[in-house]
Amino acid sequence: MARQLVTASVIIEWYNMTHAELERAKRALAALKVQAAALYSREASARTRLAKALDLVIVYDHDGDDWQELQSALGDLARGTEALVPRFLSVPDSTYCRLKNAGAASSSGDIIIFLDSDVIPEPNWLSALLDALSDPQISVVVGSTYVDCTGSGVYAKAMALTWMFPLRDPSNDVLPSTWFYANNVAFRREVFVSRQFPDTDGLTHAPAKLFVERLRREGVTIWRAAGARASHPAPNGSAHFVKRAIAGGRARALGDAHPGFESVMRWIRNDVGSMSWGCKQIVVNGSSVSLRWWQAPPAMVFPVAYYTLFCLGSLLTIGMPGLMRHRFDL
Repeated sequence: MARQLVTASVIIEWYNMTHAELERAKRALAALKVQAAALYSREASARTRLAKALDLVIVYDHDGDDWQELQSALGDLARGTEALVPRFLSVPDSTYCRLKNAGAASSSGDIIIFLDSDVIPEPNWLSALLDALSDPQISVVVGSTYVDCTGSGVYAKAMALTWMFPLRDPSNDVLPSTWFYANNVAFRREVFVSRQFPDTDGLTHAPAKLFVERLRREGVTIWRAAGARASHPAPNGSAHFVKRAIAGGRARALGDAHPGFESVMRWIRNDVGSMSWGCKQIVVNGSSVSLRWWQAPPAMVFPVAYYTLFCLGSLLTIGMPGLMRHRFDL
């Protein structure tokens, strides 16, 4: 089979560095350098090879980050190689999806790939995304993001089982998907730049949901490449855990055009159901993340606490909309 030559850009937003560990971003950049070098080499055995050096665009908020401090923190990882050319793009007063839009507009590749600053790609991540897009019928490919639960801690294992991401998928299937994660996804350039994430003031992640709804309305199929695996951290620390849960409930309430008693009852039922599902996951699938039987009871505390706070976020937003509209936008 003839190898395909493509040009690609990876967009990394620096927004998540407000609550993530810099070490994860360093590991991600190191992994990208290795993978770019492998696909740029003439001896590359992959089905898809880079025709030009990988275009890496790191987009940051100038008001919150200093360019020189950022480069200094990254050290040698901020310098380019023959196979990867990094660029730093300052976008003042920007949030998560706005940074992604700006990075895409500045990029040069025919394939635009979004990778978050706190997500670490596995060794074949880039190859899996590009190979999936070698099929001309595919224009959007979401990778397989899972919660990093390495180590012996109960917390990370509980979140891997019960939080927003599925467990790590060991397969390499490429199949149509209803899942979409803006932290690990690739587009043909013309598909993304003609749409982009819409602007929703006060809702950080809502643009991704609205973007997916538009793709579906327009008949664009989202495909999932299971082999494009990348690990995401569990919420970092108790403060982030609380804020992330409340922020999710807040976003749900603000996204409801006409919230009322019926909405509140539906949210409560859904959140109680999520607690029950989470506890069941821990019992049934705990062994898949090396959770010991005696760790199950304390592990159940985390989904119960998370979805209790999630529900609280919705109720506070209904009760105090003026206060909540300008808080917990995470």
